[in-house]
Amino acid sequence: MSTSTFEHLRPIPSRFKVTRNYRRLRMRIRHQEGWVEERGPRLYGHYYIYQRNPAGKEVRRHVGLALGAKAKLPKHEARGKLRKFIAAAAAIETQIRKLVAERNLNAEDEAAQREAVQNIVNAEDDPEVGAERAIAFLNTKVQPAADHLTLAWYLQERFLPMKIPGWAPSTRETNLYTINRHILPGLGTAPLERLDKFGCQVFLNELATRKRPDGVTGFSRDVIEHAAVMLKAILEEACDADLIKKNPARKLKRPDTPEPTKLTLPKDQARALLDALPFRDRLIAMIAAFCAMRAGEIFGLRWSSWQDKELHVTGTAWRGTMRPGKAKTEGSKAGIALPDVLVPALVMWREHCGNPPGDALIFPSLQKTPMRPENWLRRRIKPIAAKLGISVPVNFQVLRRTFATNAQVYATPKDVQTHLRHADIATTLGIYTQPVGESVRKLVNAVAHDVMTAEAIPLTRRVQ
Repeated sequence: MSTSTFEHLRPIPSRFKVTRNYRRLRMRIRHQEGWVEERGPRLYGHYYIYQRNPAGKEVRRHVGLALGAKAKLPKHEARGKLRKFIAAAAAIETQIRKLVAERNLNAEDEAAQREAVQNIVNAEDDPEVGAERAIAFLNTKVQPAADHLTLAWYLQERFLPMKIPGWAPSTRETNLYTINRHILPGLGTAPLERLDKFGCQVFLNELATRKRPDGVTGFSRDVIEHAAVMLKAILEEACDADLIKKNPARKLKRPDTPEPTKLTLPKDQARALLDALPFRDRLIAMIAAFCAMRAGEIFGLRWSSWQDKELHVTGTAWRGTMRPGKAKTEGSKAGIALPDVLVPALVMWREHCGNPPGDALIFPSLQKTPMRPENWLRRRIKPIAAKLGISVPVNFQVLRRTFATNAQVYATPKDVQTHLRHADIATTLGIYTQPVGESVRKLVNAVAHDVMTAEAIPLTRRVQ
């Protein structure tokens, strides 16, 4: 570890109060070289530092550290190593003092920070490595000056530590992918105070025109939308923390991108697929197609989730792991109507499984853990769909969208929303329910017939 390692640790800004004692403290550390002592087969370094104790009084403390074996470390190298460590100690002390001034820590809190730093140093066999780790630890605690407070620093040291614990695993994966793949490469080095609407808009526009690794130009509308929403949320938190005055991403316009194709499965292909599946896989596919449940909800179903003619979400599965009591939203825990055709099928499946207890999974893997949806689709569904010549990619999203599209002929939008358990009916109508040409034609014919068969009213009566 060279002295240059600590060159980025600049002097304390003038806005922080620096006492005369602290100036003397820095001098006492910086302008000493310590001394090296031979003790048996090893060499030890010694120097003094001056610190405040919990009572606020400055005291001198001796510091000793093992430098290495005498046989492998010449004494002049040991002195050089000690000088580097003393420089590191000065850098550590600078960061601690910045932290104390920035957060207005009392003597007790300062002592706790010093103890944490000392534990980091002591955890490493090589004191230089320990000092580097301690400085890295303190860098995450001390907010840099405004011109060095970048979006990357804010994300890694403030936003993500605050937000990640509250994100569900699937949400965490999606959000981190967007941040690491798009936001950080595009805007990470920009100082927060210099981010403006123009820079944020150019960032989104570039996503729509950037060459992707697969050779395709531009990312999809969903990717750009998620990046815009994520950027707005990040900068909104920065506003709340008074790091920026206003959110430059609040009114960004989405660049023009091709309209995404929202596929549904034709009825004849859906029937052919269900007929070709083995019993267990057909049961899973029917629950997805008719109960319009999400993948994590289906593979998280326990036998206690089945109550008469309803299914209840009592937990969800993600990547083969159960999340008891968790659902996408609180509304997602509402009862889900079972079609009559599925009730006897579930009875047969429970008998086939040996009447397991209520806490057992309805569709477990061979290891009795939740099945992974991607594995089930790849191994059990896609090969059969390919043999049948089904061109639509069959997945849980397509089956859920297919239900919403077919249901609009038989029910009101509110009924469809209730069954899909959407919080907002706009999601049901705008994203899931796709137009059906036949039903639209029936609607047009019905309106035209109603008008054309109405009783004719003489023009004189209309004028009156």
